[in-house]
Amino acid sequence: MKKEVKKEEQTVEREVKPQLSELETALTEENEKLISENENLTAENKKLKKTCDRLQSSADKSDSYLNQLVAMKNDFESYKRRMKFNGEQAKNEGIIAVVSKLIAICDNFELAAKHLDGENLKAFKMVETQFKQVLTDFGVKEMEVMGQPFDPMKMNALSKLERGDENKDLVVEVYKNGYELNDKVLRYAEVIVGA
Repeated sequence: MKKEVKKEEQTVEREVKPQLSELETALTEENEKLISENENLTAENKKLKKTCDRLQSSADKSDSYLNQLVAMKNDFESYKRRMKFNGEQAKNEGIIAVVSKLIAICDNFELAAKHLDGENLKAFKMVETQFKQVLTDFGVKEMEVMGQPFDPMKMNALSKLERGDENKDLVVEVYKNGYELNDKVLRYAEVIVGA
């Protein structure tokens, strides 16, 4: 019986051995394919890592450029606001410079009007009115100070005159008219104040 079992084992071994050999060969080939595929995937993974690193570097650079662009845009907006403000300020200063010189001409109109009469005075007053309209168009206002309480922020007192208790600290005479532009005093009114 032992012989038969041994014979059977040899028969099984002869039949199984080629199958095992084929299976080992197939597994070895499959293993080699997997190793090769793993090496390829590892190489591909390294390439992808390098690509990701380059993309991250590019993204960091683009973020840096975007931040610089935003800062430049903010600087430019500030520059535009500052230039607009400076332009308006220069315009106002220019108007003030011209208007201040024109105010002196108004004084001459008033002095000249005192020496004219009749038709000459009428024609002269028309020119004076037209001239004062130009000042008004620029926003210049003549201060109404006659009979008003003395205001040192708008007037210079040349002297005090006794004009009764009802006129105490009130403007009783105007020597030179005062002018304002947008609530800014261009020229202080020169007045005589009641004592």
